[in-house]
Order: sequence, then C-alpha cells, then structure tokens
Amino acid sequence: MFTDHSMCFDHLFPIFLQDRRAEEINILMTEPMFHIEGGLGLSTKTVGMIMSVNGVIALVIQAIIFPIVANGLGVFRTFMMVTILHPIVFFIVPCLVLLPANTLFLGIYVCLTIRQFLSILDYPVLLIMLKQASPTPRYLGKINGLAASIGATSRMIAPPIAGLLYAEGSKIKFTGLAWYGAGIVAIIGVFQLFMVPRERKDLAAVKAIIPGLTDDREHSVPQQIVDIRVVDLGADVEHQN
Repeated sequence: MFTDHSMCFDHLFPIFLQDRRAEEINILMTEPMFHIEGGLGLSTKTVGMIMSVNGVIALVIQAIIFPIVANGLGVFRTFMMVTILHPIVFFIVPCLVLLPANTLFLGIYVCLTIRQFLSILDYPVLLIMLKQASPTPRYLGKINGLAASIGATSRMIAPPIAGLLYAEGSKIKFTGLAWYGAGIVAIIGVFQLFMVPRERKDLAAVKAIIPGLTDDREHSVPQQIVDIRVVDLGADVEHQN
C-alpha cells in the first residue's frame, strides 16, 4: 500500500508542476478544495530545479533526520507515525494552486520536505520490520523477494491509474481527483496498520553515518538463558584407567 501511493506521488508531481495554471482560482473561493483546476504552470527548467532540490532534501533526511528519529521513537513507533501522517501530503499538494506567486516556491519546498520526511522514514523501517518478522534467516531471501515483487507490481499499476484519474479530473476541471484518490488509498493503509502484529520489545538500532548524531553505545539486549553442563574430564580419564 505504501509503495502504491508513493509511486502515485512521484508520477503526478512533475505533471502537476507543469500543467497549465487556472488563474481564476484563489483561496477566497467558497469551496476551493473541490474546484481545483490545472496545475502550477511552471517551466521545464524550473521543474528540473525543484526536483534537484528535492533530491538534496531527501539526502539530508536520509543521512541525518532518519537515524535520530528512528533511535528516538523506535522502529515500530516511527512506522506508525509516518503511516498515519502520510495521507496529509496528498491533500495539501492540490492546494498549492491557491498560493500567491510570492509564496509558491516556499509552499512547494515545504510540501516536498513533509513528503520526503514521511516517505524516507517509512521505507527503511519497513525493511527492518520485514527482517524482524522473519522466523529464521533462511527465509529472508524469500520475504525480501516477495516484498520486492509486490513493490514492482505497485510501480507498474500505480502510474497508469494515477494518470487516468488526473486526466479524468482535468475533464471535469478537478485535477485534485488523482491526489485525493491517492490520499484515500493512504488512509486505507492507516487502517491496515492496526492489523500488523508486533511484539512489545523493539531491539533494532539505527546508526547514523555522521558520528555524534546518534548514541553509538551498545543497546541493552535482554540476556538469554543458556543451559550449561559442566563435565569433569579428569574424573572420566581416571575412571577409564
């Protein structure tokens, strides 16, 4: 579910940035959320610059923010937080057309920062939880392969569906249709979150690549009980003699 609406965002956002802008739309309309027509009307050069900055934002969050949050909240609580908040992204993107020109880029980068924060934190913790869910290391290959296959299927299905919804939304002068559709899918994923079985103990630790950002001391691990039998080898030798 996460991969599905994630691919929708990556597919739709550059199109939304370049789509023609409806100048008559403004935030003072009676129902602006349901009368969103067109996109932001930006040039290809500007869109390329925005996507480059988006990559820098993603790099900073991945290298610095993710280890701090994952260590502070724990893997499962981080997963819960980003999954619950993820639908917000899809409902705020169409509202960018309501912003005045002098605050448009600020709104775009704030939106991208929220999106990258939630998306980048979600994907690594998913991989960690998949590893923790494996009964033995022998099944890790099968589990990761199945997860990759499902992700690839979502990447195949999500863009055409998102494009179809965007095209239909353009016909009825409501390009927010695709974004709200992806948001509804994300909300369904929130309900699925509470069906995920989880043990109380969370022993996974994330270390930052930059020294000093996280506590590198060894995390406390519950001691395992080991049954040790002591055998007096000297007594056995004397008995044999």
